[in-house]
Amino acid sequence: MSAHESGAFPDVALDEGELGMAAILPDLLSCHDWGYTHAWSLVGAGTQAELVLAHMLGDAVVHYGLHWQGHERKRGWAYLRMGLVTRRCDEFYEQAEQSGWREPGLLRDSRRGWAHTLTEYAIDQWLCDRRDLTTLFERVRAAALDTAADLSWVHDLVTEHVITPSKPIETQPYRYCGALSRSTRPDEFHLRGLAVKFHLAETPESLDWIRGWLRDIWRAVGEDEMSDVLRGLSDATADPVRFGYPLEIAHFADRPHDRWPRMGRSAVTAPGAAR
Repeated sequence: MSAHESGAFPDVALDEGELGMAAILPDLLSCHDWGYTHAWSLVGAGTQAELVLAHMLGDAVVHYGLHWQGHERKRGWAYLRMGLVTRRCDEFYEQAEQSGWREPGLLRDSRRGWAHTLTEYAIDQWLCDRRDLTTLFERVRAAALDTAADLSWVHDLVTEHVITPSKPIETQPYRYCGALSRSTRPDEFHLRGLAVKFHLAETPESLDWIRGWLRDIWRAVGEDEMSDVLRGLSDATADPVRFGYPLEIAHFADRPHDRWPRMGRSAVTAPGAAR
């Protein structure tokens, strides 16, 4: 949605799920480590590749901040706001185990990893609670089924752009597509993703329970700040150079496209900074 609202992809109906699987390829492959250092080179490499770059721009804003200062320090919105839930990490896992949604004794995420993930996914929940994403949901779910049946386009992108997944390419895409294809409503894309990540059973009750955690976060933050977060994601995707992202101007020189036009350079405030 942030890529759609940025206006950087006017020929792609991202809000209707067109090329949705390409847009979420970093999740499909779990290649974020590669992405933060190499995805910038995808400028001008075709729409699918540039959607991967747009995804990494959004992730970078949420994790490292609206203004790029490298990936050594995480100071983005998810980390600034994760204090809303950090202290409740043990409560989360204990309740899941007591409810029979998680096997006791399984390895848990770190408190910091768990808290920032929930906070980040609260953005997805807010979008699903505030937008009609039915068409996008149906189209991406169908694309997930098609991708699980034929990963050729994924392998082609990996080979062409030397993408390095962090999880086994033999299993991760099927695991991810499986969660998408089991979804029955738009917000189950991220709810089932969280269930898989945290080793929870995907029951209606457990999914509704996770939904409640995410809603608590975005409601505590408030509508105005959530809107600011989405605007920051869209603005950075529209003009990453303005925010210090390392897209070399040389990449634009010999390519007859106007992706990521240079915009004005007025001062920009980070999402939520003017509360």
